[in-house]
Amino acid sequence: MNRLVIAALCSASLSIIPSVFAASPSQNLDLAGLKVKCNELQANEQLKPFKAVVSCKQTSTEWRPSQAEADPIQIANFKEVGASFTLKGYEVPFKSEALEIPSSFVSCSILEQVRKSVPAVDIELSCEALNSVDSIAELCAPAIDARVDADPSIVFEELTGVTYNSCNGKK
Repeated sequence: MNRLVIAALCSASLSIIPSVFAASPSQNLDLAGLKVKCNELQANEQLKPFKAVVSCKQTSTEWRPSQAEADPIQIANFKEVGASFTLKGYEVPFKSEALEIPSSFVSCSILEQVRKSVPAVDIELSCEALNSVDSIAELCAPAIDARVDADPSIVFEELTGVTYNSCNGKK
């Protein structure tokens, strides 16, 4: 193992993310690969105890009412009047005529899409704790929610420029 890597591994807190793997070109690991690598490093008796640092991030898109007002749309209404006749054994089948009636105007809503992001929320885990994690969402969602509840100002919001008109779809 490279001395630079050993020095990095001996620091007080270990991030099992890119800095640990400085000896090789950047390695991208999924959760399963991270568990394996953590256990391999933990088996090395020359290393001081360490914890994996998982940096959780979150991005979401949501729709909210826009300040812009949409033009109402006109929807045609229909009226049909008809009748059938009987007179001394004669029958005239039902026949109808269409009549004009005023159209209805319907208000439309415009929604705007907002992208929300939460920057890194770090969680330190022992390899044993990391091994018990089944999914990144299971690990990160509660930590991110707790951090946002404690400080809502960490959520960054930006308009995506995408709007939705309830009368005619996306613009």
